[in-house]
Amino acid sequence: MGEKSVRRSFHFLCLGILLIVFAEATHIPAYPKMLEHFQLGAGYSVYMQLGFALGLTGFQPLMGWLSDTFGQKIVILFGAALLAIGSLLIAAAPAFWVLVVGLFLKGFSGAAVIPAGVSFVGKYFTHEQRGKTMGIYGFYTVIGGLAGPLLSGIFVDQLGWNSIFFLCSLLGVITLLLFAFGVPDVKGTKSSSFDFLGVLFVFLLLGGLLTVPTFINNYGISSWMWVPALAVSVVSFILLLVVEKRQKKPLLDIQYAKTRNFWAPSVIAVIMYMSFSSVMYVLTFFVQSVQGKSSMVVGMLQFPLFLTMALANIVSGRLISKISTRRLIGSSIVVLVAGVGMLSMAKVDTSFLYLFISMSLIGASIGTVGPVVKSVIVSKASPSRLGVVSFTYITIENVASRVGASFALVTFALFSAGGHAVGALSSTALLLTIFTAASLLFLVFIPKKIAGNQQETEALEGNAEGTETISV
Repeated sequence: MGEKSVRRSFHFLCLGILLIVFAEATHIPAYPKMLEHFQLGAGYSVYMQLGFALGLTGFQPLMGWLSDTFGQKIVILFGAALLAIGSLLIAAAPAFWVLVVGLFLKGFSGAAVIPAGVSFVGKYFTHEQRGKTMGIYGFYTVIGGLAGPLLSGIFVDQLGWNSIFFLCSLLGVITLLLFAFGVPDVKGTKSSSFDFLGVLFVFLLLGGLLTVPTFINNYGISSWMWVPALAVSVVSFILLLVVEKRQKKPLLDIQYAKTRNFWAPSVIAVIMYMSFSSVMYVLTFFVQSVQGKSSMVVGMLQFPLFLTMALANIVSGRLISKISTRRLIGSSIVVLVAGVGMLSMAKVDTSFLYLFISMSLIGASIGTVGPVVKSVIVSKASPSRLGVVSFTYITIENVASRVGASFALVTFALFSAGGHAVGALSSTALLLTIFTAASLLFLVFIPKKIAGNQQETEALEGNAEGTETISV
């Protein structure tokens, strides 16, 4: 493809991703009203989160493998169709379990589509172009996340909670058309075998891990009922490592995952995204259930979070070529600690402005770290495995977010049941502040430079290892 064709296709892809991300973010302000409709308590939100999380994470590595094998276009078309179907199921759900299934399909659509931007950038843009282009991709995704909660809050308050999901179903159809006519059909390299065991163990690993909060919510932290789910995760992880080492084209690229270009930024991202997601979900219930404010206020508080995140993505993408990778990531960690730390002092009468500033700092931090981490992740990946590598990383990022959200919801439910709902946000935020600060310990393992960053040394090393990109 020529330069103009690549850039046009990239923007069509990113526009579709924006609509998918928008749809993925709409259910957060609607959670309390959805539970109220079915006359269920806050604890049942864990089942909703579990359904969504399994869809978003459980099949993401498979989507990456299919993208490398059969081509990216068929995968993203499938994802767009799932958004339309899943959202319609949620909006018209006659029973709670149907709503959970709809959330699962809605999450699955994100698994098929959202990581496609990372692999597209890694495949079609040179090392020097990646930082800036990752920033643009991040900007598109965050704009979707910014508009989702805000518009959802308005729809939920004015038209009822299911109205936003009818809109999401329509957006699924629009996204399908964008991908069908705007994204080229580039065939992948077909594999002679299908990594069935890899798919099975990944699903068991993530399913077990994400189920742990559900059992804790039902039986309490002191009960041993959650231990089997954790054991399934651990055993599945060990078996997954054994199986993937024997595969010629594995579902997960274990060898690349061992390099510090992958595992070091992934560990930091896990910590940061767990904190980010935890705060976002707990704040939703704190504002509505403790402070007694509307869904629209929740959307307005998430507006600065996603706005600063969007702007920081653009700025960070441009700074990658000027400032060291470690310094950018380290700065983002410090800002996140400050933002989450502010919430540890939140009370029932905490002002909107105070929460607004905290959300702005958290958004700026996550927006800054996103393009840097993704650029490090793909910097030395083989072009033929970019789908697997990028989808694997996004899976890790999403698992961190979903696990963080699930445990945060369980924590809030436990505090509420114990009569301490007012202090749930501040207590959780204090723990998250300490947890986030721990990510600074891994900063030393981040490469000082990456391909296309400051010097061409790393780019030359990357090419020596067989890494190529298609220059536009």
